[in-house]
Amino acid sequence: MSLIEEKREARKRMKEILGAISPKDAEKLSFQAAENFRSLPGYAGADILLAFLSKAGEIRTERLIAEARAEGKIIAVPRMEHSPDQGHYIVFIPLPDDYQIWPRDRFDIPEPPTDTLALSDGEIFSTSVIVATPGLAFDRRGRRLGRGRGYYDRFLARARANAGRLRGSVIACGLCYGSQIVDEVPFDENDSAVDLVVTEEGILYPEYYELT
Repeated sequence: MSLIEEKREARKRMKEILGAISPKDAEKLSFQAAENFRSLPGYAGADILLAFLSKAGEIRTERLIAEARAEGKIIAVPRMEHSPDQGHYIVFIPLPDDYQIWPRDRFDIPEPPTDTLALSDGEIFSTSVIVATPGLAFDRRGRRLGRGRGYYDRFLARARANAGRLRGSVIACGLCYGSQIVDEVPFDENDSAVDLVVTEEGILYPEYYELT
């Protein structure tokens, strides 16, 4: 089986697993995962939280976003873009208090308007940033299975290349349900791993291969 086929099959399996999580369980598990995320050593000192607005089947981020806002962090969420020279890429839009009035996309997620100014690389990579990174599956080496477009893979590669140069720091943290941790994620040189993974069960530090 080719890597493309492996990823396709893995995505199919994970979507089935996520589809079986009830709304009640999703709320409970997401609450605990948010608390675990906020307990991360790098969270308290982060000036910016790059989060995501959850679609159906994804772990819920509303609690994490609300708490980070109350703590005074800058919160920004992704907008997918495309250009002839850059191809598909991702930018992050500061999240206003009234983001729920944004128009909804095809996944019924509030979508940042196209005329809303994104954070620049200089604004992101010159300070302390923690990234709540979505994914369909993660493994104990921090490898991530996304949805196939490579937006976060390219962003994380760019973040790691630029943060040191601009004297900032970026912690890429997978945020998911415990049921999304698998033995091995299909992975190649175009994919970007995360630094650690947080679930409702705890924090997975890939360097040590253990869940604490």
